[in-house]
Amino acid sequence: MIGPSTFRIAVTGFRGIPASWGGVERQCEETYTRLAARGFQITVYARSHYVSKTVRSYKGVRVRRLWTLNTKYTEAILHTLLSVLDILRVGPEIVHVYTQGPCLFLPLIRLLRPKTKVFFTCQGLDWKRRKWPAWASALIKVGEKLSARLSHYQVVVSRELQDYYRGQYGVEAHYIPNGVSAVLPRPLDRVKTYGLKPRGYFLSVGRLVPEKRVEDIIVAYLAKPRGSALVIVGDAAGSGDYVVRLKAIARGNPSILFVGYQYGDALGELYSNARAFVSASELEGMPLTLLEALAHGLVCVASEIPPHGEVLEGTTHFAFPVGSLDSLSTCLDELDKMDPGRLEDCAADLRKYAEARFGWERVVDQLERLYISSLDP
Repeated sequence: MIGPSTFRIAVTGFRGIPASWGGVERQCEETYTRLAARGFQITVYARSHYVSKTVRSYKGVRVRRLWTLNTKYTEAILHTLLSVLDILRVGPEIVHVYTQGPCLFLPLIRLLRPKTKVFFTCQGLDWKRRKWPAWASALIKVGEKLSARLSHYQVVVSRELQDYYRGQYGVEAHYIPNGVSAVLPRPLDRVKTYGLKPRGYFLSVGRLVPEKRVEDIIVAYLAKPRGSALVIVGDAAGSGDYVVRLKAIARGNPSILFVGYQYGDALGELYSNARAFVSASELEGMPLTLLEALAHGLVCVASEIPPHGEVLEGTTHFAFPVGSLDSLSTCLDELDKMDPGRLEDCAADLRKYAEARFGWERVVDQLERLYISSLDP
């Protein structure tokens, strides 16, 4: 009988676990530690500069740490190649590849391990990201085509991506969204040094990359005097030029705080005590930061892109067209004036909504069923 303990799953295409930053890394940590607890034999391939050499396993997941050249254009591609070579040696029953670029190596798996079931998860259309030059985008687009043609099972985290794969490749991808954990509100403690007050600041969380359009948030915030501060959590994912530009736009305003990456309890405190969460992004798959904001009961201000609408549909939230600084500024005005009691009333409903629709156990149940069905005789 096929069950969790009867086959091995190898996972590659991202930085590894335990996650310290990155949406894909956090998704995989939450997913595969839960599957390991259910009896699955999981090996996650980790990049040497991202995971400490002392980490051999994490919450029941075997962590296979492999060297890679830590540069913008070689890190992912080289690490994935080394991972695939090791996977070919080991011969697991399932290989799960995350993101489109690493799918360039799917032909090796399909040719040399024809009995292995290949899964792919799309978190977003990576070739659209502004950080890539034309040649890199073209290469990632090749990986996207291979993900559609050579993986046995395609998984997407949003309905928009599901529509894209159906329309572009005639592929009926499986929709399994990102998840979120139930959380308890935390008082301000570890982050007191920033001088923040409960419900006294807007919060932005994520990698500081151009497609997040954090400059829009800063400019809209500066358009008028504000009663609330603006806290920006995150840092550069590669070159720091974008972060330098953001700080120049902020002009040293003491009400705009760049606090870098935050983790664990400190990040939980920042979510728990914010007035609202703000995202101006032009490109997303399904942002975990937005889900975490809902789980903490935060009213969200979000740009009108399909993944945001998919997450926030049916909730109390504020929306604005991508790039519309006036509309974003008006949203901030309304939230600045909103009574704290109203915010608390919204918080209870938002927490319930997040847990009911995006709870991790529900998400992992779907992937577990897909894995088991893939090996049915």
